[in-house]
Amino acid sequence: MKNLLLASFAWLATAAHPSDELKRERLPADVDFVVHIDLDGLKQTQLWKHVLEKGEDLDLDDVGIDIEELDGIRDEFGIDPLTDVRAVTLYKVEQEEDPTVVLFSSTTKVDEALVKLKTERGYRAVTSSGIELHTWGEHHSGKGQDDDEERMFAYIHAAGAERVVVLASNEASAVRAARVLRGEDPSHASAGMLLTLAPAKGSFLYLAAAEIPHLDEFTPASQVLGLAQGIQVDLGEAGGFLRAHMGVNTGSAEDALNISNVLNGLISLARLAGGEMKELLEVLTGIRLSTRGSALEMDFEFEVQRLLEILQALHDGEDQGGDEDENADAAGERVKVKRTKVKIK
Repeated sequence: MKNLLLASFAWLATAAHPSDELKRERLPADVDFVVHIDLDGLKQTQLWKHVLEKGEDLDLDDVGIDIEELDGIRDEFGIDPLTDVRAVTLYKVEQEEDPTVVLFSSTTKVDEALVKLKTERGYRAVTSSGIELHTWGEHHSGKGQDDDEERMFAYIHAAGAERVVVLASNEASAVRAARVLRGEDPSHASAGMLLTLAPAKGSFLYLAAAEIPHLDEFTPASQVLGLAQGIQVDLGEAGGFLRAHMGVNTGSAEDALNISNVLNGLISLARLAGGEMKELLEVLTGIRLSTRGSALEMDFEFEVQRLLEILQALHDGEDQGGDEDENADAAGERVKVKRTKVKIK
């Protein structure tokens, strides 16, 4: 998964377009998990502007972003992964356990990056099912190793001045995605039945899943959401407010009510924490839980500026706590040294 996302940065290209919404016609009919990030829309928000202002204080390594690797992509391909991407769509289909494909749209600048990529060691062009693919990666020649085990596959779909790029972790996924873009296989827009895709207008983050993957790995969340059969999440900003919506399909009205009661209980426990968590308590006031038939719905609305102030206060508190711990440790060391000197005398 990590290699798939990192490899996608090598194909990002500049564009001056309006926000890039999720396009169902670019997804297979049997898609059952989708994550769409509209970065063009995100860059218009107060949240993004705050990130830019505080950029020097952020350690991107903490969130798994290798700055040196991104700088290398920028220098080698002339593409800035942090500013030149419009949107990213990650998805998987029903028969897969994990996502294997990343889609994004770009301009003809991708063609220039492709020319440079062809000079890279490990690159080769292949034709699969009549479709031209580009592949690169590590070459394995050891006994028992699959030569394509660490390779990435790409397909570029031209639509006028736009380029839709497929990045896949295996050849079969790349071919399937390409056939959907070429209109040779049915898309979600024409035949999708496993998953409902309905992002709210203005959302910059959207997630939809027919079932929640790897839920059993998250405890106690797995106990609370174990009844969930599907989930949709929208995150956006409008009018100075951060707005989020989560809908969980539980299968029955009783199950939806049970989950709602558990979550309301957790929120009530947090409120009992009082002054020690007053900032978190203020944020919790923005949460509204409701049920509609078998669906559990959670809505969140909070003023962006106030949210940023709270996050900054929490961050400053952690820093101060760390400094106090360091001072306490240093004081302890001084006491030990003083006692040692007394003992020697």
